[in-house]
Amino acid sequence: MTTVSLIQLPATAPDLIGTAEQQIREAADSDLIILPEAWYPGYFSFDGYQTASEMTPKLLDRLAALAVETGSCLHAGSLIEGDGGTLYNTSYLFGPDGEQLGRYRKMHLFGYGSKEQEYLTPGTEAIVADTPLGRFGLAVCYDLRFPELFRRMTEMGAIGFLVASAWPYPRVEAWLTLLRARAIENQAFMIASNGAGQTGYQTALCGRSAVIDPWGTTVASLNGEPGTIAARIDPVAAKAARSKFPALADRRLLGEPGNDLVLRTDDGTPVRFTARRLILAGYTARDSDAVAAYIAKLEEEGIAPPDEVPSYFVLGADRLTTDTAIEVATASSCGEVEYALLVGDGEVWVAAASDHTDRALETVDMAASKQTCQKVLSADVWRLSELEDHWDDLSFRATTPSDANTPYQAGPVAALKPPSELLRLVEDRFGGPMTGTVILSGTIPALGEFEYHPSFKAELRDPVTARSLTAAYSVINVLEDN
Repeated sequence: MTTVSLIQLPATAPDLIGTAEQQIREAADSDLIILPEAWYPGYFSFDGYQTASEMTPKLLDRLAALAVETGSCLHAGSLIEGDGGTLYNTSYLFGPDGEQLGRYRKMHLFGYGSKEQEYLTPGTEAIVADTPLGRFGLAVCYDLRFPELFRRMTEMGAIGFLVASAWPYPRVEAWLTLLRARAIENQAFMIASNGAGQTGYQTALCGRSAVIDPWGTTVASLNGEPGTIAARIDPVAAKAARSKFPALADRRLLGEPGNDLVLRTDDGTPVRFTARRLILAGYTARDSDAVAAYIAKLEEEGIAPPDEVPSYFVLGADRLTTDTAIEVATASSCGEVEYALLVGDGEVWVAAASDHTDRALETVDMAASKQTCQKVLSADVWRLSELEDHWDDLSFRATTPSDANTPYQAGPVAALKPPSELLRLVEDRFGGPMTGTVILSGTIPALGEFEYHPSFKAELRDPVTARSLTAAYSVINVLEDN
């Protein structure tokens, strides 16, 4: 279990910094401590924002030291940050060693009776931070009215949200409703700290800081007065809720911007992966004799031998898809089963994949043949870290058409280079950063000749856990079907 402390600071006080430091020390037994939005110099103290921004670096040093002193993760609420003459409303999260785990610039600036839009610049990036307690998304106050931000953070792996706020009294019911809604719709913890009391600008903050669990149940809350409250939560409860009641997995309108892939883990939790480059590896068998035999077989098909072994092809990330249908402009294209490695920020995901290829063009221009067709990934993924101890037990199976009883390809994944070696080879060959890189592993030989059918299914099977990843799709020849 994890202890979370919400510090509901007064909107005004003779010594705001001293008050905050004292209450942080009093919450030293907590695993996580969270402060409100713009508690220094106070949210409505717009004329003091520039001066406050100059104080922020020193204040952050003091807060980082307090994280070390208390041995807690310390969410510093939000402070006014200056950057090249531009001001931001920025949240900071420190680990128990004082290291900064996350920094989030408030994206949605409030304009209704507020000068925030006049003084500040909005941030542009959703932030999810890895902490000793789990992966948490950061948000600030008015962000609560924009559910797409919280869904994006959920897709980035967040099990909960840390929200710093300066929410005023006239909209207290909206505050309570939105906190619960964001928790329920994302099946995530909501941990929100608000300011309390009169601000001195004819506005009072409503308090009501709260911890809400992934089912929407309030675990702990405060009233409208300054104070502190502690709550006990189990971070694993988010995964349990998503597994027991898989609402996130039942979504259909995913809204995938750019080259983002929305994937799913075993329990239905969505993972949004931003693909920045796609690298196809080829001739990756561990057995050099098998590589030579495969190259010889391809030469019989009229395909020239590679210049290097392993060989690599770099494609645009837009060639990746998890769709169940792809379009081609040839009657001689087919898939091939592979495993894919998706290198995220702190996590490597494994998917089943098909390197669909125009075989006729392959005999003329290998690189062009690879670019012509989309590469299909399974929508479900596994964590590589959960497979490494039994990786060589995994197996491939492919069928074409997809419902065929006889396999088109079948064999052990151990025939190919393991993920650790493939990752090293790609990094050595292309350099970093690796985050956002998708690597297709290369394939095993077909059991017969190339076959061209209107559907293909690639499977990655794990006999140890009795589960499979599947990339199945139909092939639409636009020249014949239109």
